[in-house]
Amino acid sequence: MNKKWLIIGVIIIVVIIAFFVGSRFLNKTSEEELTEQNIKITPQMITSVERGDLKKTVSTSGYLQPADEKVLTFSLNGEIEEILISEGKRVTEGEVLVHLEKSQQELNYLRAKNTYELIKTSGSESEIDEQELNFQIAKKNLEDTTLKAPFSGLITNISVKVDDYINSGKEIAYIIDDSSYEIEVAVNEIDSLEVEVGQEVIIILDAFPGREFSGRVKEIHNYTQNVNGVVTLPVTVQLDKTDGQFKPGFSTLVEIIIGRAEGELLVPISALLDRKGQQTVVKVVDSKPVFTPVKVGFSDGVYTAIEEGLAEGEEIVINVYEFAKTGSKDNSTQGGTPGMGGGFMRPQK
Repeated sequence: MNKKWLIIGVIIIVVIIAFFVGSRFLNKTSEEELTEQNIKITPQMITSVERGDLKKTVSTSGYLQPADEKVLTFSLNGEIEEILISEGKRVTEGEVLVHLEKSQQELNYLRAKNTYELIKTSGSESEIDEQELNFQIAKKNLEDTTLKAPFSGLITNISVKVDDYINSGKEIAYIIDDSSYEIEVAVNEIDSLEVEVGQEVIIILDAFPGREFSGRVKEIHNYTQNVNGVVTLPVTVQLDKTDGQFKPGFSTLVEIIIGRAEGELLVPISALLDRKGQQTVVKVVDSKPVFTPVKVGFSDGVYTAIEEGLAEGEEIVINVYEFAKTGSKDNSTQGGTPGMGGGFMRPQK
């Protein structure tokens, strides 16, 4: 009899313990669900999922420069005899710009020519070769008394005047090819890994407020620059079109487009929650928050394209930081850290 009551007593104790543990579990689950459901959803917290375009860019700056420019010089010493150009004049390739006084060069040319003609009839092979070389040098020196435009462009500076005596190599004038402009920019070493030749570029000039110009990456240099420990890579950007008011040295802001997504479903990056490796949004269904896993695509750092998990017009919570704590407690779903906080701007459609 005592044994029977002992067994019954053990059973009762086990049932009581089970009931107590089960109640704690149920209460805990209810508390976790309550924690999630008790976050009040207000209209200010909600945005609709819509389609739009994204552009990811690398920002830098630089200065406008002509695609081709050159300091014009003479290879001879001499006196400036005639100047046929003025600052601001547009010239064509091969056009005569400046003359040196050439009487001495003409004399040298005639002497070398006559000597060469005579030696061809009676001299040895080496004498003929020597005089031919003298003749060619004299001929070139005579030609070099005339300065011609190396390419079509604009004369931006004249450094001499008539009757000036100049030495070889002295700057006579400066010419730029203003039909094409470039910008030399410095790209951060990390961002440079995403920059490629041919990528589109948006260019803004301080001198032209409210206007945008287009261009492309023309060249990525094969060396880096280190200024005070900051390593950058030089990149050349070429403008697609120029403006007659462009001037070398105008300051520019350059946006190199390194990625683009068009017509994609977009959500603010602050609406994404990483729950143990799974990107998740908080969708609003019947005014209640519902964790919804999504597959993300391209991002510009403000918005992210959604490839799977949402439909256009569905509503989501803009900023999910309040749900991060809930996600970490809920053992039936995956937890993680919140997305970025703060406000947002909807991208242009």
